[in-house]
Amino acid sequence: MNKWRETRKKGKWKFILFQGIFLGGIGFTLGKVGLDFFIDRELGNIQEYIITAIIFGIFFGTGTWLYTENRYKKYTANK
Repeated sequence: MNKWRETRKKGKWKFILFQGIFLGGIGFTLGKVGLDFFIDRELGNIQEYIITAIIFGIFFGTGTWLYTENRYKKYTANK
C-alpha cells in the first residue's frame, strides 16, 4: 500500500496513460497481433491495432485505478 500511496500522488490520468494505455494497451496489442498472425497468417490494419490498444488501455487503466483505490481506502480506514 505504500507504493500505491506514492503512485496515487502522481494522479489518476498519469496512471491511466502509463499503466493503462502504454503498458496494458501494448500488451493487449502484442497478444492480438500474435493471435491474428498465428490464426489467420496475416496481420490486420495498424490503425485498428492502435485504436484497440487505446480503448483497451483506457478501460484497463481506469479499472485498475478504481480497484486499487478502493482497496487502499479500505486499508487506510481499518488502520
